[in-house]
Amino acid sequence: MQHAALWEPEIEYLAGREVPKVSPRRAHGVVQANVVQIVQRCARELGGTVATEWRFAINADGDPRTSLVPDVAFLSNERLAALDEEAREEPPFAPDVAIEVRSPSDRIADVEWKMAAYLAHGALLALDVIPADRVVRAFTREGMRVFSEGERFASDAAPWLQFNARDAFCNI
Repeated sequence: MQHAALWEPEIEYLAGREVPKVSPRRAHGVVQANVVQIVQRCARELGGTVATEWRFAINADGDPRTSLVPDVAFLSNERLAALDEEAREEPPFAPDVAIEVRSPSDRIADVEWKMAAYLAHGALLALDVIPADRVVRAFTREGMRVFSEGERFASDAAPWLQFNARDAFCNI
């Protein structure tokens, strides 16, 4: 029998409010892996770090107890180099690009709060990838745009990141 602690969810803190990360299921994991490959491919020339489940400690809404764990994050080498070794493990700001893969149990209010928090604390682009609808919602400081499965994703906020939206949903 497995230890119960293995099943405890990771916790995110939204202005001090605890929100458990949903344990990914197959479709979520496949979409997350697809998105990692897309971002790695697009960022190859740019340089930077692409990681999954990387914790970022930001001060959202004036509350120092905000700690977000995007499903996929990209942080430029320039921003990463400005941090000491310890801060690199949990940067005190949002990544350049934060990507959340929506789970069926995610509350839309929490997803939208996180998108706004990422942008307010350093992100250029925040993506809400919705496997059930096969759409990518892109949030920038200029607003939000929806990309359906048949469209090509592109954003002036991160011009290096361009891909066919359907590529995020392969094999689900």
